[in-house]
Amino acid sequence: MISIENLDFIYPSGNHALKSINLTVQRGEFVAVVGRNGSGKSTFAGVVSGLVRPTKGAVFINGINTKSKSRFIELRKTLGMVFQNPENQLVFEKVRDDIAFGLRNLNFSDAEIENRIEEISKIMGIEGFTDSFELSMGQKQRVAIASVLAMNPQCIVFDEPTAMLDPKGKKDIHNIVVDLHKSGITVVYVTNVIDEVLPADRIVVIENGSIKDEFKKQELFDNIEKMKSFGLEIPLIMDLLYTLKQKGIDIFVNKWAVNDVADNIYAYIENIKGHINV
Repeated sequence: MISIENLDFIYPSGNHALKSINLTVQRGEFVAVVGRNGSGKSTFAGVVSGLVRPTKGAVFINGINTKSKSRFIELRKTLGMVFQNPENQLVFEKVRDDIAFGLRNLNFSDAEIENRIEEISKIMGIEGFTDSFELSMGQKQRVAIASVLAMNPQCIVFDEPTAMLDPKGKKDIHNIVVDLHKSGITVVYVTNVIDEVLPADRIVVIENGSIKDEFKKQELFDNIEKMKSFGLEIPLIMDLLYTLKQKGIDIFVNKWAVNDVADNIYAYIENIKGHINV
């Protein structure tokens, strides 16, 4: 799906934002890209999406080089990007116009555009949204995702899509991302919030513009200290269970939802009680 080969990106100022990036994302994967602020994550998202050209190396999306001007429209139909600030993505007063914008640029017919607007509005739960400027930030992010989803992309790159949202908005948008992945869309999710990488198949760590580590979701708990060393904040529940493990109390967790963790802790206690006289 995505192949990144020997990628470098240097800003006009001389800042070497990305260095020797090599990464492959398979069709249908959910890959989380994490790192502290200033590590190069957002530059990575822009280059992978084809919005920014690499200084050196290449990015291929389904075999299409993102530098290819002649295949730009094909590329835009294949991969979309959702920005951190939805206000940078929404340009019209009316929600329908924002959703239709990309479709018109890709030469969809008026009938196709209307059908896509109705279909995507229902999927995203935004049927009642009319004026873009009157929406909350969370609602605007829904519209931004809808405008990308309308083009029926195979892959979506999310650049910290919950960074500007309140807790409810964060949860709603993250649930939407998870559902989109379950529907078959390949997801590249850039974040510095570890809670949000839990649904990912793989976690890629960027530090100082380079990939410093990569591991599967199942290995996340075994890499807590490493994640802390990269300046990433560990969720309280995960940190608690990790601390207990260091003290010899190893509680197996398959899902990180509060209820699931509580059930596993309860089962551990009941098991201990069964082996001692209480």
